[in-house]
Amino acid sequence: RSFFCVAPVAMLPMEEHLKGGFSMRLVILFWLHHVNGQVINLVLSRFVDAQCKTLDTGEGVQQSWFVAPLQNSVCYDVSVGLNCGFRCNLKLTCEYATGSGVVLEEYPLANCEGTMMSRIPLAKHLTWQGALNFFNGQCTPTGDGKYMSFNKPVDSHPDCSAQGAVDVGEGADVAYEERYYMQFYNDNGCRNPYQVTSTSTFQYNKYQWRVYRGSQHCLDYVDASERDPNFTAAVINSDVNNFKLMCGNMDGLGNGVLVRRHQGSVCSGISQDAVYWRDLFFPMNLYMLQDFFNGECVAWGNMFVKFDKPWNSLHYPDCSQNACKSGYCSGGRLQQEYTGASPYTGDIRTPMTQAQTIPSNAEAVCPRMLLLALVALAVWSRSS
Repeated sequence: RSFFCVAPVAMLPMEEHLKGGFSMRLVILFWLHHVNGQVINLVLSRFVDAQCKTLDTGEGVQQSWFVAPLQNSVCYDVSVGLNCGFRCNLKLTCEYATGSGVVLEEYPLANCEGTMMSRIPLAKHLTWQGALNFFNGQCTPTGDGKYMSFNKPVDSHPDCSAQGAVDVGEGADVAYEERYYMQFYNDNGCRNPYQVTSTSTFQYNKYQWRVYRGSQHCLDYVDASERDPNFTAAVINSDVNNFKLMCGNMDGLGNGVLVRRHQGSVCSGISQDAVYWRDLFFPMNLYMLQDFFNGECVAWGNMFVKFDKPWNSLHYPDCSQNACKSGYCSGGRLQQEYTGASPYTGDIRTPMTQAQTIPSNAEAVCPRMLLLALVALAVWSRSS
């Protein structure tokens, strides 16, 4: 009934569209998405101008997006158009290093069920803020010289603010997803904060760890110390910027975390060789590192440190599979759970010590030389 009721209301606009050369398919789309003058479904249109006033021509110029009838669904039944060749079941998810942070996963069945068929970024040329504007119905570049916009805001989409890229012009306030403050203390209970006075030999009492948006486990480590006004000594720059935490343990002794610095913004571009956690910060074994990120009081040199809050587990890698778990590990010896075997008492097994146990060529030749000498001596004795 609503179809026929809306026909007289929509006839005038449709006639105007037909005069402009639009196909009957667009007329049908117009009818399908308007009831009693109200827009009921999403339509993504492609335009030739930056104001999204003049529709483009060709296949997929208007694309319908039907949200799946599920609670909090981010699955859409999509017609031909943006990232869809015919008819697709697309699920919106998040992923790092994909521009906007939004990824389209295609599934063979309705409600995005079955085995995922493909996975592509929604728009690699957009930042997360650009994607947010797109979902809010603003006119947005397609990346190939055209423009696109929804007919109304998209209510159902994931929050990819952590994974999406950040434009330099958006400012430092949005460049970082989170900030953690590491305070130095004098005591092992982290109750007495260290104060930098005019006579202090250690210049720092607080560092800020900043978590970048748009690149997973990309961080800054910057001095945020509060110093006595009478402290006049030149402060040595100890900041470590634009580095990524990654998993690895080349000598078998580390806590599993390596640090790699990058020259490009947000951990991009050319990178330096990865170094051990202990070489850049302070030696910590696996369990000490876990306490550190959990916001507990841990040793750091001759003092102790504690964060103002526990870290979100998504902000650092889980490298427990790479970590030294028994014996003399960097940051403290670890004892395995009792299994009936005797405690570990061997030497530190590193590539160097393992190499030293292999006999050299000289050591291998010596016994043969000694045997030949004995034989020669015996022959000489008999002949004499």
